[in-house]
Amino acid sequence: MTVHKYLALPFLALILALTGCGSPETPQEVTREFWSAVLDGDAETAAELSTLVDESGFDGYSLDWDGAEVSWGRVTVEGQEAQIDTVFSDLPDMKGGELETTTYLVRINDQWQVDYHRTGDEISTDVRIGSLMGSVRDFGDSLRSRLADESDRANQELDRLIDDFSAFSEDTQEEMSALFEQYGDSLEKRMEELSRSLDEALEQAPSASEEERETIEQAQEGLERQQDALDGGDPETIAEVSKELARIQEQLSELSDQSFARLKEELQRWSQALNRELEQLNRDARMKEQHSI
Repeated sequence: MTVHKYLALPFLALILALTGCGSPETPQEVTREFWSAVLDGDAETAAELSTLVDESGFDGYSLDWDGAEVSWGRVTVEGQEAQIDTVFSDLPDMKGGELETTTYLVRINDQWQVDYHRTGDEISTDVRIGSLMGSVRDFGDSLRSRLADESDRANQELDRLIDDFSAFSEDTQEEMSALFEQYGDSLEKRMEELSRSLDEALEQAPSASEEERETIEQAQEGLERQQDALDGGDPETIAEVSKELARIQEQLSELSDQSFARLKEELQRWSQALNRELEQLNRDARMKEQHSI
């Protein structure tokens, strides 16, 4: 088994010594266990400690970690986010050089998780590593996995806000309701966009299989149901619609590239825009939440 050396700041070493073998809770503990899993190629544990939906999305950042050693630096915690300076040495892909990067974490449902994709983005900013990562990754599969992970994470945060909604002050509830209503309007527009894209895709793919046509028709029916559901406008309904749209996107992503290449490109852009809007809702809602405390 590969031996990894963990060099910690004094206070971090003390934390780790006191926690023993229990489940990691602090950003430092989660980071330590996450990178231990990555270096060992333990996809299951890496997924459990990060924002990956499941271990199938784990790619080890497409790097060779054999024999690598890791050390930690400054820890910054701001609200529901944290970052830890991270340095790797003896990384085979670096030919003896060091990789200085940052591990990003987010707090979801009272648990710290490594932000898998943001951490990967930071690693790729090193030109020596970025070109290597880009040359071996399947961008289509990687992007689909990323969109699914980001959507899942954002919807988990949305669920947390809904669960805590009744505990907020009346003024905060009114402000958040306005944010949800605005997001609901965006959802409706996005669904109209996707519905038009699906109509065009069916017209432009006469050779599509019956199964693929049925998939698109089911997605269209699903969109109609979600548009009808949005008429309620309450936060709980909007959250459910958001999750249903993520499921529809995942269903459509299974269509063949041969018949629906253009639709899948549009679907990726659509999903990215939807995720950005959902993340913005979460950020704005967290600000309202913090001001109410």
